[in-house]
Amino acid sequence: MIFSEPVAVVYEPSHISGIKTMDLELKGHVALVQGASKGIGRGIAESLAAEGCHLFLTARSHDPLKKTAEEIAAKHGVRVHFHQADSANLSEIPSLLKVIETDFGRLDIIVCNSGGPPAGGIKDLTPEQWSEAGKLLLAAPAYMLQLALPLLRRSPAPRFFIVTSSSTRVPVAGLTLSNTFRPGIVGLIKSLTDELAADRVCCHSIAPGRFDTDRLSHLIKVQSEKFQKTQDQVRDEMVAAIPAGRLGDVADIGNLVAFLSARKSDYLRGGNWLVDGGLVKGI
Repeated sequence: MIFSEPVAVVYEPSHISGIKTMDLELKGHVALVQGASKGIGRGIAESLAAEGCHLFLTARSHDPLKKTAEEIAAKHGVRVHFHQADSANLSEIPSLLKVIETDFGRLDIIVCNSGGPPAGGIKDLTPEQWSEAGKLLLAAPAYMLQLALPLLRRSPAPRFFIVTSSSTRVPVAGLTLSNTFRPGIVGLIKSLTDELAADRVCCHSIAPGRFDTDRLSHLIKVQSEKFQKTQDQVRDEMVAAIPAGRLGDVADIGNLVAFLSARKSDYLRGGNWLVDGGLVKGI
């Protein structure tokens, strides 16, 4: 476990006349972020820590997770605890939440973030892969929320997020498992918005487009082999299709999650938030 004493975060007014920094009032809140050792998970953890949130981070690999926890604690002056865990392992969830309750005494924000299921089409996938994808993308987040509700109910601003993909809006070639199960997350979030209204839990799904992560590198490799193009060609074509003119930065998602975690955003519920630089053209 990594522990550092929290320090005061001072928000100074902008030097631009008439503009002030927004205090999201998250200082002292506690966030559980899964898949936090790198990529989008780390980006979310960094943004929440910058707002004064204490963190409980999980990932499958111990050493990268430990390094991330130490760096965030040193940079932002918040308490950062970590625990090696597999997001798809439902049996670990009860003990994980017990540790959080013991260490922090509260839980305000949950960010369910996991790697994607294997690439492949209907002819390639095994029954085991279908089963594992359903458990990873749907069953595990749902079970996490079910068990965490007693803790979340105590929070002044309880939040539950699932990181999905732009495949919730438009299927991605070669990702049949993702295209099948990730839209189900949107249905789950919409169902929870009504079901948990009395518990004041605001639920959201976050749909990244093309971000410069290990996952994207893997997809570029898959598409390079499928379409007989170089990986540089595939990457350039991906960037060219994004109106923003670049791949996403993990802070783009982290800042959105931080804002949606604030009480100022309490009226925003059940959203499937595209963070894609304008890539998806659907209305």
